[in-house]
Amino acid sequence: MIFLIRRFLDSCIYLSLITGFIFFTGRPCPASTPTQAPAAEEFPVYGVIRPNVDFWIDIFTKYSRADGVIHDSRDLSRVYGVLKLNPANTRTAAKQNRKTKETALKKYKAALLQLTKGKPPANSLEKKLAAHFGKNPKSAQIKQAAYNLRIQTGLKQQFKEGIIRSGALVDEFKRIFKARGLPEDLIYLPCVESSFNTAAYSKFGAAGIWQFTRGTGKIYMDIGYVVDQRRDPFIATQGAARLLKKNFSELKEWPLAITAYNHGLAGMKRAKKKHKTYPRIYTRYRSRSFKFASRNFYSEFLAAREVAKNYTRYFGNMTLDRPVTYSRFKIQGFVPASALAQGLGLDMSTLKRLNPALRKPVFDGRKHIPRGYELRLPKRISPDKIAKTVAPLYRSRQKPSKFHRVQKGDTAGSIAGTHKVPLKDLILANGLGRRATIYIGQTLRIPVRGETVAVKTALAKTSPPPQKIVEKKSVHQKPVSLEPPPQKETPEPPKPEKTVAKPVQADAMVNLKIVTTDLKIQKVVQNKRNRTGIIHVAPEETLGHYADWLGIATQNIRNLNRLPFGRSISIGQSIKIPLPETGSGGFEEQRYEFHQEILEDFFDSFFVAGTRNYQIKSGDTIWDLCENELEIPLWLLEKYNPAMDFTRLQPGQRLVYPLINPNGIKS
Repeated sequence: MIFLIRRFLDSCIYLSLITGFIFFTGRPCPASTPTQAPAAEEFPVYGVIRPNVDFWIDIFTKYSRADGVIHDSRDLSRVYGVLKLNPANTRTAAKQNRKTKETALKKYKAALLQLTKGKPPANSLEKKLAAHFGKNPKSAQIKQAAYNLRIQTGLKQQFKEGIIRSGALVDEFKRIFKARGLPEDLIYLPCVESSFNTAAYSKFGAAGIWQFTRGTGKIYMDIGYVVDQRRDPFIATQGAARLLKKNFSELKEWPLAITAYNHGLAGMKRAKKKHKTYPRIYTRYRSRSFKFASRNFYSEFLAAREVAKNYTRYFGNMTLDRPVTYSRFKIQGFVPASALAQGLGLDMSTLKRLNPALRKPVFDGRKHIPRGYELRLPKRISPDKIAKTVAPLYRSRQKPSKFHRVQKGDTAGSIAGTHKVPLKDLILANGLGRRATIYIGQTLRIPVRGETVAVKTALAKTSPPPQKIVEKKSVHQKPVSLEPPPQKETPEPPKPEKTVAKPVQADAMVNLKIVTTDLKIQKVVQNKRNRTGIIHVAPEETLGHYADWLGIATQNIRNLNRLPFGRSISIGQSIKIPLPETGSGGFEEQRYEFHQEILEDFFDSFFVAGTRNYQIKSGDTIWDLCENELEIPLWLLEKYNPAMDFTRLQPGQRLVYPLINPNGIKS
């Protein structure tokens, strides 16, 4: 499992020769009253990781969000100093802290590199740094340390809040783990994942308390545009228990099984085959994906376990949240959420809180609660009243998701007319602005009947003005302009419905609310036996997705395209898919919902705080850049670089990338 960026925490900066900046934070953890300590061999604290465990205990209990701990990313016993940060939960503070951290890293790096020249320390900082290396240190050792600098923001307050939140959940979690014959102390694993926050969402699409990625989560639960069970704490915990049990059965020891939860089972099996034991893996294993997060995951777990089991020692007595009682009711048809809430006398926030697996489209009227869903409702509402209220609300089918691929000559007005929706709703649903500017190739969402289209959505409040993209003409070009277009005096701006769609290459504006990927089937080939469609692979898509949307086995698509097992597909690649007799509409609708879901979930959790330019270097790959250097998903990078071919990066090319901050920060 890829490294997960946690919501609501300050980013941390890691500077290295290869990967540049990496942001990482630990998380709060649940509390419990220990009943019986696990056997010593279950969760051993090896000598080589003892400094790491102590480091994370300090981060969880000693340092607050006002502290930035400067340390060596490979040797966590080497703490160089503590920065004073602005603890305010505002965008201004976040921007200020980012600059403070970057300035400090440059300063400390320069001082360490100065020590490699063999001269005596020239100032107090150099003297302080030199003291960490003993007498006669090797120049290479200090030079490496200069590129291992990292800053970790303190998490004391967040940890305490996590302990309080955990009270509502951990008893049930213990029961789930015990039922599967697993150590109870594994309930502390979400400490380093989500802080027991059901709404937690990472930059790379991991969701819920256990931070399942979509691919792994689909093995254990339902994940889609209407229902995402990764956000249901109890269903997700069942999945986590199954995954951890599988890891342990394959790896035979908990330090490896827990690390595999972050790094992936296949990766840890390779590591074990090469290095045999956890201590040797910790000190010697190297891979492109075994970075700071994976290497420290087990140490963080041990630290969180220690603090949570003894939280009164670190934080004093606290009143923990209590479990919520509820009743269950399985619905037999599709049900409008607003009508259900009104009929039962509930406010929508209560319905959302009790049913976190239901996604936003259910609550704004775009989708119905699906048939077969097990509702959780307040215990005070009798089963008879629920049944009587729900019966007349049943619908026979789900609301469809409608979208429109912008073509040459389209206007917002003509699109609204074609789909028989109010122009203002189309504009608001897609964040088109007062001029309703659209671009050829954009995929606009068509509002459905009964939908509540908010005037100001969360995304509108947290996203900056649209950014101007200038098409790249060569690898040696000026940096991309990201300034908003100048505001001209226009007493009578053109009517929105008359603004004709523009070519995206000429003057595209980044619209963070619109899916820009081409989701249509490009060509349909009919022969005597069947119909075949040709599509172009979009970011985040896999053959498994296509198979799910078509209801067939993945191997069928491999056979059709003569792709051997294990061969991956690349962005922009042409893929043949078998089309059902009913047509391609169902496939395209599910494909659209997949990309719309990614976009909506991301911007419910993050906002764009600004942009920067990056110049491609020799050896760069788009996957390494996104995961390790820029720390943003590929689909988002594509939005800011619509004319770039990511499969053929050239040294010297410049790309634009957004700086991402978590939502929940005040303006």
